[in-house]
Parts: sequence; C-alpha cells; structure tokens
Amino acid sequence: MQRRNFILLTAIGGTATVFAGPQCNPRQSAIYSVLAKPGPLSFICDEQTIREIGLAYRLQKPEEKEAGKLEDLLLTDSVGHPLSSSADVQIVQTLISKKVEQDFEKANTVVVRGWVLAITEARQCALFAIHNQ
Repeated sequence: MQRRNFILLTAIGGTATVFAGPQCNPRQSAIYSVLAKPGPLSFICDEQTIREIGLAYRLQKPEEKEAGKLEDLLLTDSVGHPLSSSADVQIVQTLISKKVEQDFEKANTVVVRGWVLAITEARQCALFAIHNQ
C-alpha cells in the first residue's frame, strides 16, 4: 500500500470514529434495552408474543408507531418531565416500574390481543417490535 493511500484511509477512519463513536454509547444501549423489555410480561410471554402485542398496539395507536415517540413517552416521568440524560439504567428501570404501577392504579390500560396491559407495557412491546423486526 502506498503511503498516500495509507494516510488517506487512516484519516477517513479517524473521522468516522469521531462521528460514530458517541453514537455507540453502551450506557445508552443498556437504557434502551430496559425500555424495550416489558418487565413482568417478558416472564410469561415469549418474544414472538411480545412482538405481536407491540405490532398490534402500533396499529391501534398510529400516533405512537415511531421509535422516537415511544422512547420519549417512556422516558418522561409522571409529571411530564423528560428523564435526565445522565440517568443510569437503575433509574430508568425504577421509572418504568413506577409508571406501570401508576398506569394500573389509574386504569390507564389498553387491551391488545386479549391482554390487559398498562399503557407503559404496551409501549414497551411496541418498541420491542420495532427493534426486533
């Protein structure tokens, strides 16, 4: 390989790393895996059932069919404030658990494919379906 080609490829690779590196944040990945895993439901349903629930919910609620919208809704506390970007996985897990509990307390539920789910759980299923097509 010629020195010129080597320098050019190295520069391109370095530039790609600078721009792509922040996007590959393992902490963010862990947070989104919490968002897309409907806690208790995942203990009694297999992935195919969760995916089917998610697809059906997205058909019922077309305004919530995009991943970004679902993530925003899931990462908002009960007062409507978005979760801090510095929140760790445990904080996100606690938030989701509280939201599911509050959904059931307030009868904020939806029936999807015969399952009575908290809205938060249904949104998690929808997000799971998007990420696992």
